[in-house]
Amino acid sequence: MRVSSLKNGSCLRVALTGGDGTDTSPFFGSLREPQQRPYLQRTKRVGETGEVLQGSAFGTATEERYMYWDINRCLSYNCLFNFIVGARGVGKTYGAKRYVIKKFIQSGEQFVYVRRYKDELKKMKRFFEDIYQEFPGHEFKVSPPNFIIDDVVAGTYMPLSTAKIEKSTPFPKVRTIIFDEFILDKGTHHYLPDEVTNFLELYSTIARDRDVRVLFLSNALTQTNPYFLYFNIHLPYGKDIAAKNDILVEMVTDEEYKQHIEQTRFGKLIKGTEYGDYNMGNQFLRDDSTFVQKKPDTVVYSFTMKYKETYYGVWTDRMTGYLYVSYDVDPTNHFSYSITQADHQPNMVLLKGHISVLFDRFLLYYKRGYVRFEDMNIKNMCQEILKLTL
Repeated sequence: MRVSSLKNGSCLRVALTGGDGTDTSPFFGSLREPQQRPYLQRTKRVGETGEVLQGSAFGTATEERYMYWDINRCLSYNCLFNFIVGARGVGKTYGAKRYVIKKFIQSGEQFVYVRRYKDELKKMKRFFEDIYQEFPGHEFKVSPPNFIIDDVVAGTYMPLSTAKIEKSTPFPKVRTIIFDEFILDKGTHHYLPDEVTNFLELYSTIARDRDVRVLFLSNALTQTNPYFLYFNIHLPYGKDIAAKNDILVEMVTDEEYKQHIEQTRFGKLIKGTEYGDYNMGNQFLRDDSTFVQKKPDTVVYSFTMKYKETYYGVWTDRMTGYLYVSYDVDPTNHFSYSITQADHQPNMVLLKGHISVLFDRFLLYYKRGYVRFEDMNIKNMCQEILKLTL
């Protein structure tokens, strides 16, 4: 049994498992007294590939307290692509791992675990270390690139950067793909060229003509990422989960976790800071909503910009003079600019090396704080445009 760690016997998130790994209690319960569970031991080391991890039913141990994301709400929508975003520490990866392990033990369904680059998979031999004790009576080990449960291949792991070489590999029993850390933080790696297409190619290779669920997992770093842009995903207003066209977005929140962290010394130290809002309040760390504002009814069209295959309309407010950047574009307007050579097409002016009165005014107004953006994605993309043109 693994439960959330809270003070004074508060309501805790609890997962009880029987010998076959199935749930035997609700996800929410109340911890009254210290519990006993089978003592879980680690057996001998096996070569260079990791350790055999095994649960055994003798002895007792002090209850370990742990929180993790409950996947059942997400699964109830039965969507193909599921984007799960939330604060650090709420157990997104743990919840996903628990789900795929249970599915394999119960029905033999396999899974694929994906990270972007090969060096992000160096610690895969520790994949089961935080979760094997939930499944007493089963053995877990990692034999690269496979995950082994009870001496049978339960899943495999691979980097997206080299996934093209997997085109001829069959995956007939795979029913779930976990893509962990699909949103990148600044200053780490870079997104792959044409990354979403690369992932869709990998998905097609694995799924063939079957329905394979994908769990995209990430900390709340930024709304501006290739996947949200490609699928035109916008975070649900006023709620933490939404689904449309076989795509689900869930903002994982856990009030119990937040309250628990707030009482720690570290939580008190970061409270009220930008990082505290991210770590405890599920706010996007790299997103600043300053200048994000819907355009009013008093605007007139000015010009069009194209960047990374997306068109942006620039509008002028007749009352204030402010400029608003929007996805709304007037196709009859003849003032259109491409930001890069890749975006250039007929009847469009390539900005590089070209003097434009309209775009120069846009740059000047931005410097003076007179530009507004209709959502965070537009703001972040316009900041990229400005870095290329200033």
